[in-house]
Amino acid sequence: MKSSLLLPLFLVASLSTQTLFAQSDSNTITLIKKVESGLIPVLRFEGDSVWTIESRMKHYGVPGLTIAVIKNSKIAYVKSYGIIDKTSKLPVTNQTLFQAASISKPVSAYAALKEVELGKINADADVNQYLKSWKLPDNQFTSTQKVNIKHLLSHSGGLTVGGFIGYAAGQSVPTLVQVLNGEKPANSPEIRVDKTPGGTLRYSGGGYCIMQQMLIDLEGKPYPQLMKDLVLAPLGMNNSTYDQPLSEGQLKLAATGYLPNGSEVPGKRHTYPEMAPAGLWANATDLAKFVIDLQSTLKGTSNKVLSQAMAQQMVSPFIQPFEGLGIFLEKRNQTQYFNHGGWNEGFSSFMIGNTRDGDGLVVMTNGNQPLLINEVYRAVATVFNWPDQDYPVYKKLTLTAADRDKILGRYQTDKYGLTKIYEEKGRLFHQNNMEEPVEFFKVGADTYVRSGWEQQFKFLQNPADHKTYLVNLLLNDTVRFENPKLTSNEKTAYELISDGQFEDALASFKKVKAEAPEHYLISESFINGQGYNFLNTRKLDKAIAIFRINTLLYPESGNAYDSLGEAYLANGDKKLAKENYEKALKLNPGNENAAKIVKSITSE
Repeated sequence: MKSSLLLPLFLVASLSTQTLFAQSDSNTITLIKKVESGLIPVLRFEGDSVWTIESRMKHYGVPGLTIAVIKNSKIAYVKSYGIIDKTSKLPVTNQTLFQAASISKPVSAYAALKEVELGKINADADVNQYLKSWKLPDNQFTSTQKVNIKHLLSHSGGLTVGGFIGYAAGQSVPTLVQVLNGEKPANSPEIRVDKTPGGTLRYSGGGYCIMQQMLIDLEGKPYPQLMKDLVLAPLGMNNSTYDQPLSEGQLKLAATGYLPNGSEVPGKRHTYPEMAPAGLWANATDLAKFVIDLQSTLKGTSNKVLSQAMAQQMVSPFIQPFEGLGIFLEKRNQTQYFNHGGWNEGFSSFMIGNTRDGDGLVVMTNGNQPLLINEVYRAVATVFNWPDQDYPVYKKLTLTAADRDKILGRYQTDKYGLTKIYEEKGRLFHQNNMEEPVEFFKVGADTYVRSGWEQQFKFLQNPADHKTYLVNLLLNDTVRFENPKLTSNEKTAYELISDGQFEDALASFKKVKAEAPEHYLISESFINGQGYNFLNTRKLDKAIAIFRINTLLYPESGNAYDSLGEAYLANGDKKLAKENYEKALKLNPGNENAAKIVKSITSE
């Protein structure tokens, strides 16, 4: 009864609530309607329907959404949909504040780069020169290369702690120094260097916490105030703030967050003392001002915060071709795009702009459903004719016997990984390592697409060795002969785990780590993620095996032991669960979840 009564109220509230036009003309109104009714998946076939914003919000269970569309480096329109809270059913307006989550990082990077331009930071100097309240401990990884501000901004400092879950209402909130040290009441591990700085990219919100402390020590101001002075006020982002938590007045404009299962975030929203990587509250208009200023600075028509030369450094590849200084990069044929997404508990967001034509978009929601954001993004890019943003409509082709003979099999991907192409009950599947398989479709001669991916794949014979290769086609159709087809007696490390050959798998993992210690497939976080793929599908023996390997490869990681403890507990082995949770606690005393589980098991 309650559900049926609430549903009509939600549908009424989910209609658009406010629109702001840069120029209210009939053409813009027509474009808005096309966006609203033109949401598409990343992979579309003939006969597939398109969706409306309201229908997809309902489909994903996202209560509220706001977007700002940018054209020629100006706001074309801002429009808001839905409700900020399922209880109050107050509508989202263009002034509603959402947690920007990791979009906090590029805005924070603006401030750090401003300090570089002011001569307060040497971009190549050891960050410890500027840290006063806390120092980043040196170790064997920093003996030859110190961490500098560019490493922090580009996630290449070899730093631990990828992200943060925040603190629910009523929980004790740690100081920034407690977060850096992983000390109670911090719920995240200590932030330390465990890879040589300047190597490969590893996403680290922890690095931005170090940057936050640097700026506080340099300016002698609270982080929200210095961000207002350095970035928010100069850009006119007057409704945005890094205040954590919000003041009583600000809370009146704040949306309530909703988790992936649709439940409300306890206490409506979490507090993030990790302000630089996750603490920004904003609306779509203010974030659009940030995108526009970066575009304008690159063109030499703005210097509100950065110079043109520094903005160019920000959007230039550093270490990896897809990562600048605080921003992610994507080259689509001849068009350079910059972007960043965000995910906090109950909030997801995305911003993107290109450097040449002045196109851009900001999407903010009070739900953890990034697929909805991606669908809105594709609708805007299509309707506004963004360069090099084409989403073809494919026709599914029938697989022939010759196709099967050529493509079915196992492929060594990314040098140490595995991709399987197999057929089951007349359907073709593509599986990377231990991830869940996804459907695979033939769309042209030797050309295939993978469900959920924009990229195309080809199966080609290399004239040099006459082997068949699984070739990932880049956006410019560049062909690289990588990913060879494996023979039946060639096994990868992840395949050995799946086959139950633990000792052989461990030896293979150790070999990979010795040969390529920076390779993402051997990283602690990637291995951990593969373990959770097994755990979430109740393949507990395999989950335990891969988590064990992670503890053996990374014995100083409290997170590795925590995950192994979770797998043992799921398998009903409380003794081994307790042992591993205790090891996790020894390495990370601030792990409240591990402490609770150990206490619970002990009291039984």
